[in-house]
Amino acid sequence: MSSPRRVRGAPSRAAARVSAAVLGAAVGLVDLTSPGLRYGYVHPLARAVLRRPLAALPAVAGAAFHPLPTGTATRAPDLRCGLVADSLDVGGIGRVVEMLAEGLSAEGIEPVVVCPEEGRRTARLRDLGIEVVVAGDEQSAVRALASARLDVVQVHSAPDHLVAAALGTGAPIVPVLHNTEIHYSPEKWRSTAELFDQADSVIAVSALVRQFHVDRVPASAGRKIVVVANGAMPLPAATEQVRAAARDQLARTVGTPLVDEVVFACLARYDAQKNIAGTVASFLSAAQDARAHLVVAGDPSDWLEYRRADAIRRSHPHGDRVHLLGSSDAATLLCAADAFVLDSFFEGWPLAATEAVSAGLPIVISEAGGAAELVARAAPGSTLVSNASGPAAEVTDRRAAVARRRAGRQANAAQVAAAVAHAAATVRGRGRSGPPADDSFATMVAGHASVARAAVARHGAGVPHEGAAR
Repeated sequence: MSSPRRVRGAPSRAAARVSAAVLGAAVGLVDLTSPGLRYGYVHPLARAVLRRPLAALPAVAGAAFHPLPTGTATRAPDLRCGLVADSLDVGGIGRVVEMLAEGLSAEGIEPVVVCPEEGRRTARLRDLGIEVVVAGDEQSAVRALASARLDVVQVHSAPDHLVAAALGTGAPIVPVLHNTEIHYSPEKWRSTAELFDQADSVIAVSALVRQFHVDRVPASAGRKIVVVANGAMPLPAATEQVRAAARDQLARTVGTPLVDEVVFACLARYDAQKNIAGTVASFLSAAQDARAHLVVAGDPSDWLEYRRADAIRRSHPHGDRVHLLGSSDAATLLCAADAFVLDSFFEGWPLAATEAVSAGLPIVISEAGGAAELVARAAPGSTLVSNASGPAAEVTDRRAAVARRRAGRQANAAQVAAAVAHAAATVRGRGRSGPPADDSFATMVAGHASVARAAVARHGAGVPHEGAAR
């Protein structure tokens, strides 16, 4: 495991600037390829060539998300809901599925998680007594779902073979839309519209995601889409002692004392969507004067993005204030941090930012799905900044690629730097806020449960959804 290195002198910074320029050119070339080529071939090749061990923040005792508010009553389950998804260990979708699996039982719904491969989350869910079905091909998926006796099926960006098997159960289908899908081809939009036609209802995680899809599918399909915002589990045991332990562990992990410093967390994949290189460059403009550190933690799904962000860090005189970690314990990082930053090009409803709000952190977040809503309920010192790729509703693959090429001088860089300075000053003046009274997790689970029950009721009565073509 390698820890983030302290930035060295001017010669090292000059070499890092050259590296950042070369990697920026490579990113520009990759962005010219089709999404299928980019994600299917280029990223795996980059991973094989550029991968290296990364430091990771381990869990600290007491820093853990709790699934339900104290005193929530449970009820005996009277229907079974399939939660059909792709790999659960990649991105926020897996975390949403995990939360729903833990929470639906309180609504009288027995969850059955279906995914194509084993992983950390499948093991954890089984440890919690939740039924998990792993089906890596169409035949096993058909057998598994036929024997699961499901009353309703949610589809969370699942692979085609699981979607086909879900449709074959005869149970009502509820697709869940997690993002503004800027990479979809015309053919993919046609198949999406066909899925909506066969669905009872469709859930979008934000109003922006709903409108994005409404604008791209037939009206009859669009009328089926309802919004259920993502929520976050609280951190009820995050006492001052737990926070201090988490902060000490973070300081050891990054190899830097963090006393009297304001720590900004960024829980995100190193990926084109999350704009980590641009975030690092913009943050560094304010880091020294604000006496702030940035800790990014996530999986490098795009190793070019990680390496470019690291080169930008190393090329800056204050680059030792930025620390790039691998996948880490999210609850521990939020307990250790004072603020949160996310400068994505596009989002559905960012789960990590929702967890930061639930933890009582001020957030600096770019305009994207759910961002305005989160800032409205976040701690003092929070700021909504403009999207580096343009208006959130108009983001495209091309616009994001153009903004990526300008990572060192993005259109919102001054706003991000000013927002970081404002959040740091607020934390110094007020101290860290305690976790707010947050019922977003319970609200999310209740919303999904309500849609599922309505779908089952319509299915049993033979009544189509009002948005369905007749």
